[in-house]
Amino acid sequence: MFYKHFARMLTRDELSDQDVMVYYDIVQSVVATKLVKAYDDDKKIVGVEVMAYTSEDEEGDMWIYEIVLDEEIDADEGDAISEQLFDEFDDVKFTFEASVEV
Repeated sequence: MFYKHFARMLTRDELSDQDVMVYYDIVQSVVATKLVKAYDDDKKIVGVEVMAYTSEDEEGDMWIYEIVLDEEIDADEGDAISEQLFDEFDDVKFTFEASVEV
């Protein structure tokens, strides 16, 4: 069975490239060992970046910024990430979630 662990930031406003990098840096600062890694053609480890895509619900369009992880984030790690995100993005309305899809 395939499991996909992830951390997602969902917002009604599209983030700038700089803001996406800040989001990634915050997640990486808390769970660096859980980030998925890939290998380039020379067998060097490269990081996997934030996947950005859009969706919509009954309230309209939303932007989703997802980081795939090797392992699930625990509650303490999720709280630490959330606190940093709320400090950094105090002018942006967003939701942060960490979960797993089967």
